[in-house]
Amino acid sequence: MSRDLRPGHASATFVLTVGYLQTYQKKAGIGTPVSFTLPAAMAMMVVWIALFALWYALGLPLGPGSPIT
Repeated sequence: MSRDLRPGHASATFVLTVGYLQTYQKKAGIGTPVSFTLPAAMAMMVVWIALFALWYALGLPLGPGSPIT
């Protein structure tokens, strides 16, 4: 089973999401779900970077037998 990952081919879930949003906001388009999820994605990125920095500052190993060098 191959998936079409070429640019310009929207996934079915994205199209359904935009259609669902248009039931509540008639002017909803492609940018609407992106603008809704972007703040959460940025917050998660900041939290993960902070966790990685804390992990590195504490000198904890990255995994079994692989110290930070």
